[in-house]
Amino acid sequence: MNTRPKGVAGKMSNRPIEVLLVEDNPGDARLVRESLAEVRSRRFNLTHVDRLEDAIRRLERDEYDVVLLDLLLQDSQRLGTLMEIHSQAPKVPIVVFTGLADEVVGLWALSEGAEDYVVKGKLSGDKLAGTLFHAIERHAPVARSGPKITKKRARKEYGE
Repeated sequence: MNTRPKGVAGKMSNRPIEVLLVEDNPGDARLVRESLAEVRSRRFNLTHVDRLEDAIRRLERDEYDVVLLDLLLQDSQRLGTLMEIHSQAPKVPIVVFTGLADEVVGLWALSEGAEDYVVKGKLSGDKLAGTLFHAIERHAPVARSGPKITKKRARKEYGE
């Protein structure tokens, strides 16, 4: 019997980090895939979907360590996107993947429950990997005990 929380792939050990990328722009998805492939310190299994509906289906069926989420999808916009993913898998950390002009949106996402955000076009493989890994580590106490009322400590990742 699987005792891990639904949607959470479990302890980090040496196994690959399971990432659900929710991004409807093929170029941005390719950039993430290539960036994570450059990382030598960790391995990542990237599952890419381009619609919120598909992400929810995956979270119901599969286990992930982290969600990398574009807020502007064809079938959902900003607040609805984050809220839907968070309600489907509250024990899985979410890192918002935002456009260059959307840093305000990234900060808003932090206040709404995202663990972190990265700005598209300003990331390297190592910076993205570090952001994902740290989001998982920060979220671990929440995943074990359930959501807390206290304000989260989140860091803003510029990728510079």
